[in-house]
Amino acid sequence: MERRKIPAVTAVAATEGKITYQGAFGTRDSASGVKVAPDSIFAIASMTQAVTSVAAMQLVEQGKLKLDDPVSKHAPEFAKVQVLDGYDATGKPVLRPARTPVTLKHLLTHTSGLCYDTWSDDMQRYEKAGGAVPSGVAPLPPLMFEPGARWQYGYGADWAGRLVEIVRQPDVGTIFPEQYSAAAGMRDTSFIMASEKFRPHGEPL
Repeated sequence: MERRKIPAVTAVAATEGKITYQGAFGTRDSASGVKVAPDSIFAIASMTQAVTSVAAMQLVEQGKLKLDDPVSKHAPEFAKVQVLDGYDATGKPVLRPARTPVTLKHLLTHTSGLCYDTWSDDMQRYEKAGGAVPSGVAPLPPLMFEPGARWQYGYGADWAGRLVEIVRQPDVGTIFPEQYSAAAGMRDTSFIMASEKFRPHGEPL
């Protein structure tokens, strides 16, 4: 931690039947001085995609979603989704209708054409040319390539979560604790942390 300037690290090692090691080092942030603990709650960022994928695949098992059905069956905005097809002489984006329907399989495997601008030069250029910058699932941006043509990290998992909401009805934030708390012991995993889980001064729960 001293060499790499990180505030904290936690680690757990386990076999199928028991935890063989767990440790926590450093402070919870750079200002409070509160020590991090093995049960400290962290933002897990893209690891929420694994949970989203499980929720979607459960609906596939139940016959409520199909991997190869067009997403537009449940999210009508995808019926008119467009693909970036270059730029005109003035630098304006040229868009065309997608030839291949986006499917749940595309969303879960990052092959839909939906791209995060952080890792997509095409998406960055589109935004610099005046294209709308998406936030989560709104607005629906154009695809940076034809669905299924290649892999690119992007908004596919966000939209998979939206499909779960549409099919299940309640919002995705309420679905996850309900589905996984008992089965996986993930009692602290949620998109929105409950106020009672905050420990502003490091006191135990």
